[in-house]
Amino acid sequence: MSTVELAEKIEQLDAEDYNMVIALVNRLSNKKDFIDLPKYSKAEIESQLSASVEKSNSGDTKSSEEVSDLMRSKYAI
Repeated sequence: MSTVELAEKIEQLDAEDYNMVIALVNRLSNKKDFIDLPKYSKAEIESQLSASVEKSNSGDTKSSEEVSDLMRSKYAI
């Protein structure tokens, strides 16, 4: 997914989810250890995303509502 596609998806979120994403991006941007994240090749990222999609399609992941509720309670947004 390109940066443009990601930005478009973020802009389509409802106000509450949009604000949560922006708050998380701001928090991550302020972390000094953010720079130490591992660098992955395009093939590695595609492989990880494909595995994630497969898990989602098979029902092995939490729903977006569950994740949103967890994030709200954890970060008091």
